[in-house]
Amino acid sequence: MTSVWILLYWNLLFYKETNNPVSKNIRYLVYVLVFVLSLFVFDRALFYLIRLEENAFYKKKDFASLFTRKRNFNRNVLKLPKGTYNTLIMGSSRTHRGIHPYYIHKRLGQNAFKIARGKTKPRFNYLFYNEYKKLAGTPKVVIYGLDYFIFKKESDPLFMQYIARDEERKPAAGVSLLISNKNRIDGLLTNILETYALNREKEVHPGLDRRKNIPVIDPFIGYGKSKQEPINPRKPSRFKTFEYVPYPGEEGTWFIELLRELEKDRVTVALVILPEYIGTYESNFQREAFLKDIRELIEPFPNVVLFDYNRPDKFRLSNTAYFLDGGYGKTNSHLSLKGARVFNRMLAKDLKKCYNR
Repeated sequence: MTSVWILLYWNLLFYKETNNPVSKNIRYLVYVLVFVLSLFVFDRALFYLIRLEENAFYKKKDFASLFTRKRNFNRNVLKLPKGTYNTLIMGSSRTHRGIHPYYIHKRLGQNAFKIARGKTKPRFNYLFYNEYKKLAGTPKVVIYGLDYFIFKKESDPLFMQYIARDEERKPAAGVSLLISNKNRIDGLLTNILETYALNREKEVHPGLDRRKNIPVIDPFIGYGKSKQEPINPRKPSRFKTFEYVPYPGEEGTWFIELLRELEKDRVTVALVILPEYIGTYESNFQREAFLKDIRELIEPFPNVVLFDYNRPDKFRLSNTAYFLDGGYGKTNSHLSLKGARVFNRMLAKDLKKCYNR
């Protein structure tokens, strides 16, 4: 690299005093090359510094610290007697906002622990289950929320750091590493800000972990629609659609490993496909391929049952009051507080079969 810079500098000196149009063009070309090389070096150097920060930020943390994250109801779960919960709920943000331990306890008398977040995917869930059962006991029932995009994404390293030390992730190739890895860098920045907010909350509320009577049932039953952008119910003539990413995708093999582990532990598994707004339902147009994949994957497991509520004949997908978001051209949709209440009433009736097995 040093020899290249010396060569370019020599060319600049050599053509400095001449007025020859050809020599001017060469000088401009040299300027352009210097500028491009500078950008290239800057791009690589800055990305290298970001990777150093990333490796330091995502260093392995204690499993117990997973539960002390911001506003986490379960921050004292490891202080509860083993066997307090006989139900474990896993899934994405759709599960977090749609399936609630409160309703399961109210209607079925069962104690459910929920670990469902938008950043947790099959690999995280598999590794989490193996750590969780050592401390909380093997559950009787596992409820797993399935999404159309279940095999599309990887578990976020922000959550993986609590249960496994990931091998260093290879950067996406490209002329500009900063541009090629933009989503990864954006995710790191978001996680840094979120962790900063968590640490600030701990400073403001240092006594959150000192409660004598530890509540068992999470009272969270969803979000209202007051602060949400209203759903546009009008169907446009053209809208964006989303292809289904088939198994195994990014982490599908970990989903099967989890099912095998649950079968070995004699745990009944309820796979739940939550409802989504009709616009999202139509935008995710390869639903049959998704269902076919899931049915084939669970066929070898007699302990697994599938409940599909994402059907217009099963749930009122066109009722905007039942959903926080979603719409035509959007692949994700979450139940509102009102929609979750209706949905959990239906779910509880079906879950009775799982507890009676």
